[in-house]
Amino acid sequence: MNVIYLFVLVWLALLICSGVLLFSRGFLLARVSKTETSTCRRLSTNHNDEYVLTPEVVNEIFKDVNASSNLCLPQKSKVIILVVDALKYEFGLYKSNITEPLPYENKLSALQELLDRSPDQSRLMRFKADPPTTTLQRLKGLTTGSLPTFIDIGSNFASPEINEDNVIDQIVKSDLPLVFLGDSTWTDLYPRRFKRAYSYPSFDIFDLDSVDNQIMKHLPKELASDDWQVLIAHFLGVDHCGHKHGPLHEEMARKLTEINQIIGSVVNGMDNDTTLLVMGDHGMTASGDHGGDTDDETNALLFAYSKQSKFFGSDSGSDSETLQQIDLVPTLAAILGVPIPYSNLGLINFNIVPDVPVPHLSKFQTLLLHAWQNAQQIYRYFFKYAMENKRTFDVHEMDKLETEFILLTHRVQTIYNEVAYKSFVRDLNANLRDVLSTCREIWVKFEPTQMSQGLLFCFLPLFFAFLLINNSRPADFAKMFKPKGIFYTYLLNLAAGVFGYRYYKNFSFKSEEHGVIFFTAITSTVILAFYTLQHWTNIASNWANVRRFGHMPTRLLLFSTMAVFFSNSFVIQEAKILSYLLGAVILLLSYELLQLSARFDFKNKFKASQFLRSTALRLILASILAICFIRFAYTLFRCREEQGNCTDFATSNTSGFSIKKPGTGKTYILAVVIIVIYTTLTRLYLRSCGNLTGNSPNVLLARYGPTVASICAGGHVLLANSSIKNIQRTHIDAMALVIYGLFLLQIIVLSWAPLMTFVLPPRNPNIVTVNGNGSIVPEIFKKMKRMYEGDDAERRSEIPIVYGLATVYSSITITFGVFLAMMMIVLLEPRAAIGLVVCVAVGAILLSVQGILRYRTATSFESCVQPTFTALVGWFLLAHFCFFATSHQTTLSQIDWRAAFVGRTSGIGQSNIVSGALVILNTFCGPIFFFCMYALLSTGTFSLFALFPSLIRSCSNSGRSGSKTDAAVAMSDIANEAVGFDMTRGELTLYEYEDVFLGAGFKLATQFFMLQGIKIFCAMLACTIHCRHLMVWKIFAPRFIYEALATFVSLPALIVGYVLLLRINRAVDTLIKRINKAKTQ
Repeated sequence: MNVIYLFVLVWLALLICSGVLLFSRGFLLARVSKTETSTCRRLSTNHNDEYVLTPEVVNEIFKDVNASSNLCLPQKSKVIILVVDALKYEFGLYKSNITEPLPYENKLSALQELLDRSPDQSRLMRFKADPPTTTLQRLKGLTTGSLPTFIDIGSNFASPEINEDNVIDQIVKSDLPLVFLGDSTWTDLYPRRFKRAYSYPSFDIFDLDSVDNQIMKHLPKELASDDWQVLIAHFLGVDHCGHKHGPLHEEMARKLTEINQIIGSVVNGMDNDTTLLVMGDHGMTASGDHGGDTDDETNALLFAYSKQSKFFGSDSGSDSETLQQIDLVPTLAAILGVPIPYSNLGLINFNIVPDVPVPHLSKFQTLLLHAWQNAQQIYRYFFKYAMENKRTFDVHEMDKLETEFILLTHRVQTIYNEVAYKSFVRDLNANLRDVLSTCREIWVKFEPTQMSQGLLFCFLPLFFAFLLINNSRPADFAKMFKPKGIFYTYLLNLAAGVFGYRYYKNFSFKSEEHGVIFFTAITSTVILAFYTLQHWTNIASNWANVRRFGHMPTRLLLFSTMAVFFSNSFVIQEAKILSYLLGAVILLLSYELLQLSARFDFKNKFKASQFLRSTALRLILASILAICFIRFAYTLFRCREEQGNCTDFATSNTSGFSIKKPGTGKTYILAVVIIVIYTTLTRLYLRSCGNLTGNSPNVLLARYGPTVASICAGGHVLLANSSIKNIQRTHIDAMALVIYGLFLLQIIVLSWAPLMTFVLPPRNPNIVTVNGNGSIVPEIFKKMKRMYEGDDAERRSEIPIVYGLATVYSSITITFGVFLAMMMIVLLEPRAAIGLVVCVAVGAILLSVQGILRYRTATSFESCVQPTFTALVGWFLLAHFCFFATSHQTTLSQIDWRAAFVGRTSGIGQSNIVSGALVILNTFCGPIFFFCMYALLSTGTFSLFALFPSLIRSCSNSGRSGSKTDAAVAMSDIANEAVGFDMTRGELTLYEYEDVFLGAGFKLATQFFMLQGIKIFCAMLACTIHCRHLMVWKIFAPRFIYEALATFVSLPALIVGYVLLLRINRAVDTLIKRINKAKTQ
């Protein structure tokens, strides 16, 4: 029956996620790719070709220049393209007055030598990229000439073949052979296009040399060959060096020096009829990252060199200082004499086009034909796109652009000299840039229908879940959610989805996905409303018992958390804000406890000695310790570019751990020490609970697994970041693989035999719960009491013992958490690993405080198993605070791609899915970990008092003002008097009330669903309100993307936590039945 709750959780998670997905489709629009291709008649000077360039042909062309759009002028030269990944513009500048250059300065001296020696045949320009500045999106822009879309960044792990018209396909169709060397992303995007391809995996950012060395191995042979027209080589070492060390490391100097030598050798080896282009696809920040839209990330370098021919000069009308990356596509097409790709929006930059004379054409005529062919191609694409998407374009803007273009079509017929050409091309370029600006605005224009529907379908499940589940008692859920009803719910949703998929066009939806989400969301909302109305009497009755203004401080803290999304300055300082709010929650919990202690313990007279021995003092010290941990996490925060004093990560990767210089690796050593302390304390806790007694599979794994994992994690932290050379990557990978294997083994063991208990051969049907820390005393005392009262059976029997039953639920959850944490630690950087363990320590303190508070305020088992609202919010804040404590930030350029290769750099498992999963696990380790562990909030009170039964007496005595407690009174009696059940039995009590316990676990998961749903709803609402804000793409859109991804991983993590709870409960049920069966024999 309790499995039904799992299906309800999955249903609610799908509802919330579908609303977020629908909103993202309206807010983060993707440009529609066109499959049309450009064609042209290639004019040739060879009389044997079909279209020969003759004086008669030239005269015909200039009789009607508008009819020349289907003509391509002859090829001007061969082309060598050296793509140096992350080659920042500043890397190519030569500063002669610097005596002590930085590692990246003055290393590309070959460029300056060529500029000095051949100024008319060399160009050094700023190569301006469009965000997002990830390699895949940049290569798309460099080959199609189209603008990337914001959401395309998500496909950086999976490089789909490009089906849009592009310069590579045009070169192939024109029978110009291509040769490629380097980054395999090219062969993923353009498979089977190259005459020869030497491609190598691109995502091992630890490896600075392998790909570059392979290119250098084959490049001389290809330079000597004469069977190609275009040669492309993509070097990765500079980019990987930036990710691993940053631009200020000595390794960057080495890699740039290598590139300089390669450029020199290529210049010497290429023939006279070749144009060399050296370019970066993007830049890098001061920390070596990229992906965003800062100047450091978008300013790449372009160097062009022609060995024999001069380039067209500044009189061509093109910008001589900056080249937009999308301008490379038509420029390459002009050099090679191939059609400009259909969806190109770039302009030919003649500053890097060789001035090769074309027979029977003057210089200005050549430039005019190229420019006009480019203009007609852009307008053909632009107006075709506009006609198919009429509702997205401004009619007045379209009329204005069309009128200007018609005037230009008349003017082009009257260009007869160079002066007229210069005036014409200046106006033409301005008009085409207006087209580009219009397209930029359109492709960030939002779809209000999908956005509003996404907001609605995200809010409605939260609203009805709040009414239905939050205002119902755990014992009521079994009557509320019956198997038959949930089955019909899924069936109706399936039917609605099929209907939406089939008839989405009838409702003017743009895609099948929109139709499916819309109709399933409508159906689910109606079903939830029906459930709410059906149980309204019960809901209203429970709601009436809730204090209207209760928990106001906690509500204000939660409101402050949600308000962060509505201010760009709050988003920038979100890490600090969360730390303040989390500290406030802990102080609030402690204050509530101290209020109870002060009222009971110190009402009549304050006694210092009593206070020093009291639980209250320990709680105060624990709270102070938690605040100190949170404050320590400040040192682990990663700053943003918007924070003007952000310098800590500019040099954070400049030195690794070294045995010879241990002072340089304090962070690494501290990380190892903290990892060891964490696993050791966890093992000591489990041993004190009696959960490491026996030889069951999970006990053996918990006894030895964390020790092995901590050794491997510590070794990986030191060696993966070591400055010691000649360490084989396979040895480092093996340590990570051991941890992966232990985690997988833990999952298998949990599925098979999860319990960490040991049953002594029973000689008595009764069971005594033992946790290894003296908690057997209450049970022995009860037995002695029954024997004294005349129970002969007790006299004749001995006490059978079950070790670990008092913490049967929490011990397994904690063990699972240890292995999960160790896998996260190996994926994180050392300082981030420290942050994760610090958050775990704060979580342990929060559980302890909430456990005692819950006992003191509970009046029944049902209230004892449900955490206080303050503790609930505290756990939620801690999960999200851990995101920042593990050195993450909500910026696209600071995603830790390094995690994708931990344990996989030696060629083991090159799946993009695994890469993405590892990065997600690294980035959202906090929400994943704490939401998987959420059940500890329900079990914490029971395990705490099973371990420390004296707390029952101290807590209960505090409530007996003015009376003396009889020392002979059993603790179980005290517990019964306080909360109505025997607390000394520990978590075994949870099994005895399993319907209420599992219902409370379901309710708790749903409450976290609601908190996360409110958070993502606020992020969506903030993006809607600020969609025209200056910082929408800089701050609000990335923040929404991070929160959406956090939602997509948090809800499944909560479901995993509930599945773990169900599996443990089933195993406990099996154990109890086995013991009872043995008793009857």
